[in-house]
Amino acid sequence: MDDIIFGGSSHALVAKFADLMSREFEMSMMGELTFFLGLQIKQTREGTFVHQGKYTKDVLKKFDMGEAKPLSIPMSTTTALDVDEEGEAMDQKEYHSMIRSLLYLTAMRPDIQFVVS
Repeated sequence: MDDIIFGGSSHALVAKFADLMSREFEMSMMGELTFFLGLQIKQTREGTFVHQGKYTKDVLKKFDMGEAKPLSIPMSTTTALDVDEEGEAMDQKEYHSMIRSLLYLTAMRPDIQFVVS
């Protein structure tokens, strides 16, 4: 299964395109786009707005970081990070999953892409 979205400025053209596509492929029409692959979409007369609020909250919840304190981005380059001598080793699989989640989030957020990379 592949996900695809399409739209247009003319309802007639959108309907014609949907008809042509459905003759060739099995598909379903979901109506107005509000959520797609972790992206929340809000369409107004002023334009189309995309954000990842729900995805961000889900990532924080998944990794038990819902109570984490926010920091300014980008972080100061003079801030020294302390070594946690008593900390536990992190599960590599979970760490890789965190990084993948953050990289997906940064695809839409160049302001945090630098921090994650």
